[in-house]
Amino acid sequence: MQFKDAAYEILKSSGVPLHYNVITDKAVKAGLLETTGQTPHATMGALLYTDTLNANSRFRRGDQKGTFALKATAPTGIEQQIEAIQKKVRQDLRKHLLNMPPQKFEELIRSLLEEMGFEETETTQYVNDKGVDVRGILKTNQLTTMKVVIQAKRWTNNVGSVPVRNLRGSLRMVDGEQGIIVTPSDFTLDAKAEAQSEGKMPITLINGNQLIELLFQYKVGVKQEERIIHSIDTEYWTEVLGISLEESETTEIKKIGKSKIKFPLAIEAHYKGKSFTGELLDTQGSVRWNGQDYITPSTAAKAIATDWKQVNGWKFWKYENPECEVWEYISNLRED
Repeated sequence: MQFKDAAYEILKSSGVPLHYNVITDKAVKAGLLETTGQTPHATMGALLYTDTLNANSRFRRGDQKGTFALKATAPTGIEQQIEAIQKKVRQDLRKHLLNMPPQKFEELIRSLLEEMGFEETETTQYVNDKGVDVRGILKTNQLTTMKVVIQAKRWTNNVGSVPVRNLRGSLRMVDGEQGIIVTPSDFTLDAKAEAQSEGKMPITLINGNQLIELLFQYKVGVKQEERIIHSIDTEYWTEVLGISLEESETTEIKKIGKSKIKFPLAIEAHYKGKSFTGELLDTQGSVRWNGQDYITPSTAAKAIATDWKQVNGWKFWKYENPECEVWEYISNLRED
């Protein structure tokens, strides 16, 4: 996985801004990022800093130096359903990989190699294969070919360092073979260290998460279905016709001066017995919650009350009125 893709996954799961050093460490530990470079932290920081300069960047710079977060992208109901389906498919696929016979797992890996462009793929004899399960050749260009030897470990437990050493010993150095171990589970720290031992032929390790992504990418054992979804183009209605479809969401706060409110304004909400704190950022109603910025109070509220079909954020968040020290709905900041 590339640096920025790994950073996206880590920030998505954390939900809060993180320093690029922490992002790098978490990505490596989770097996999302494999790099042979000596300065992965610096590489991650440089890439994220540069990427945030792009208008379509998925990232934003955090309030603390060196930290980054995801731009606010409040998922729609349909997007949430798609994410739930994708998660379920991955879970089911992992179960199939862990339960299938070892020989069939080898055949699956061979099919994957062929879809990836490998030629002359073959599975070795199941008995006495000396650690080699699948061989293949990839022509990277007209002049260069790469010979690959793969060991498919259909294990439920993490693969240790012994299979790594055994596969390395099975490589035909004179032919320039390169070794790969694939498993639906994961690898121990010793295995990862052995695979990149200094002075030895490196062995590529592909764990369950990476294998599933490859199966998705090359559509091996996975089919892709498409549906056409219609949605209202709010930009067209607003910019072309001058009609606001969400008048209540875009109404500007007019009473700021009277109440001597300064931004960012601390706000809070209560949902299912829990308290949630955030910040009202401007007169348009932008809200920052859990390290992400939302363009309206309702989108921020919907990120919390995910089981509600609709949420009026102006009646969800409260602020402390400085004149009477009473917590009131932020809708009171607007003129009727």
